[in-house]
Order: sequence, then structure tokens, then C-alpha cells
Amino acid sequence: MPEEFDFWKLIAGLGIFLFGMFLMEESVRKLSGRSFRRLIRDYTRGRFRSIASGVFTTGLLQSSSAISLMVLAFVGAGVMDMTSAIGVIMGSNLGTTLTGWIVATLGFSFKIESFALPLIGIGGLGLIFLGKSEKYSNISKLMVGFGFLFLGLDYMKGGVEALASQFDLSTFRDYNIFVFVGLGFIFTVLMQSSSATLAIVLTTLHAGVIDFHSGAGLVIGANIGTTFTIILGAMGAAQVKKRVALSHFLFNVVTAVVALALVYPLSW
Repeated sequence: MPEEFDFWKLIAGLGIFLFGMFLMEESVRKLSGRSFRRLIRDYTRGRFRSIASGVFTTGLLQSSSAISLMVLAFVGAGVMDMTSAIGVIMGSNLGTTLTGWIVATLGFSFKIESFALPLIGIGGLGLIFLGKSEKYSNISKLMVGFGFLFLGLDYMKGGVEALASQFDLSTFRDYNIFVFVGLGFIFTVLMQSSSATLAIVLTTLHAGVIDFHSGAGLVIGANIGTTFTIILGAMGAAQVKKRVALSHFLFNVVTAVVALALVYPLSW
């Protein structure tokens, strides 16, 4: 029997996600003494440094969503300014392409969600046994918040992944590229993972189900869809966090337009 859409799992995931975001921001704010603020500012000072930091950390963690949400928490806590935040997010967009190469060459993608339970477990134990120390208590709370963040994403993904799995891409193979951009956007929003969308694209492309143009459209749509996570994280937040989320969305839309203009010339 096929898995069905689970509304309450989706709502639970949203609640856990937003609670994790709250815990992260609160702990970062309490941890952000002079030395911590100086460290963040040193590594994100200037456009080149902030972009390079985004590329490196996203390539290391294999998740642009993780970096974007951490940036959002830093901005909300007053540790990072908007200019540096946008630079890191731009770099994150470049760093996340490494996931595509790993999927293409090794046939799998690293899932940072697998760290959720260990983070919650270790962080929870830290809160119990190290709670008397304000520093270690906040570090533990940061770990729990980060774990909840991705546990929430995983719940949301589980709640709606049945909808995404029922799409048969072969039925759309004769449609134009803009339809595939829309499908890529929908897949990524539903599954909360542009890497998962990319894995589907590479699999169907390798099987000959879709052609290069259709695959490119799906990836371009996924690039826009991945901004949904940071927009979700900025819900009900301060104006500066909303501006960072909007900047991320607009940047990805502009790059999508440029990519669409280059798809056909690149296929010649």
C-alpha cells in the first residue's frame, strides 16, 4: 500500500523546526562574547572572505540549508551583519554544487539529517550533566537546537515525500523547460532537499527518461526551491532576518534566469 500524505507529521516537523531555530538563536546570542563575535567577523569580513567561508563550510557539511540557517541565527543574534550574511549565502550556493559532483561520481549524497539524533542526545545529556556551567549549557542548547532543526526538516520531508514519489517524470518529457523548472521547485520544497532533487535528476537522466534540457530545468527549479527553508526560518523573525531571506531568494532567482539563458547555448 503506497505511503500517504501525513498532515500532522508535517505540522509536527514545522513546530520542531521553528523551536530548533529559536534554541539556536538564543544559545548563539548568549555565547556571543567579544572573542566569539571577533572570530565570526574575522572570517566573514569583506566580500571575498564571506563568500569563501560559505563555499568552504557548505562543501564540508554538504548542506546549503544548514549554512543558511546558521547564518540566519547569527544575524538574529547580532553576531553577523547583513552584508557578510549575503556573502556567506552566495558562497553557500557555490559550495552546494559539490554535492552534485559527489552524487554523479559516487552515486549517493551525504545527508546531514543523520546527525540530528546524536546532536539532540549529546546536547540533551550536556544540559543535564553540565547545566551548572552557563558556557557548556549554551553549547549543549546549540547542539539540541541544531538537531531539532534537521529533525524538523526530516519530519516535514517524511510527511510529504509520498506526494513527490508519485510524480512520474516520463509523462512530462515532451513539455518545455519551464515546466521542469516548476517541477524542480516543487520537488525541493516538498522534500526539503535540493540534493535529493539532484539525485532524482541524475538518476532519470542516466536512465534516459529525460534529456539534458529537462534535467537542467529541474536543477534550476531546485535552486529556487532551496530558498524555501531559509524563508521558513525567517517566519515571524526580525526585519533583518527577513531581508537576508529575501536577498537569498532574489539572488537564486537571478542566477536561475541567467542559467536558463545559458542552457541551450551550452548544449550546442
